[in-house]
Amino acid sequence: EEGIQKILTPKAKEILVFYLVNIPDGVQKMSLSIPGLVQTSLNLGIMELTQENFIAKTAIRSSVTVEKLAVSEKAEYLTRFLGGEYTTQGDYPAWEYNENSKLRSLMTDVYTDMYHKKPEIDVIHAGVECGIFYERMEGVDMVSIGPDIYDIHTPEERLSITSTIRTYDYLLAVLKSMNRL
Repeated sequence: EEGIQKILTPKAKEILVFYLVNIPDGVQKMSLSIPGLVQTSLNLGIMELTQENFIAKTAIRSSVTVEKLAVSEKAEYLTRFLGGEYTTQGDYPAWEYNENSKLRSLMTDVYTDMYHKKPEIDVIHAGVECGIFYERMEGVDMVSIGPDIYDIHTPEERLSITSTIRTYDYLLAVLKSMNRL
């Protein structure tokens, strides 16, 4: 179509391209102790170009606080260097895997007693509320459990009722066994 369209100035285009080429994105570090586990990542998930601004929103995740801060500081430095503003919100504090968790050991024993098989134990790379608790109660021994959830963060997200009942029963059994810690 014919008409008048606003475009980026050559300088603005250069700054934007430089930012997009240099902003950290994706996996930054893999765990050295757990094969295949992403330890630190940055996801440039939302970008918006308006008449006045270019807005980039990222999600920074790490199980190691100092690494998460380093990635955030790198993104902040680049943004400010290019004349932008940098703010943070919705932060999920790091929650590092505890190889010697007594609680996980107890929960494994209770699960094995209840279901006559060992539980599947996964370490994941995600923002979970456990990081918030850990930040406020440093050194606390925690395990995250839950029922089966499908299509998380989509309109089709759903929860298994039978799995929820099993999780509830299991949690009650764990609580009854806490005196063994």
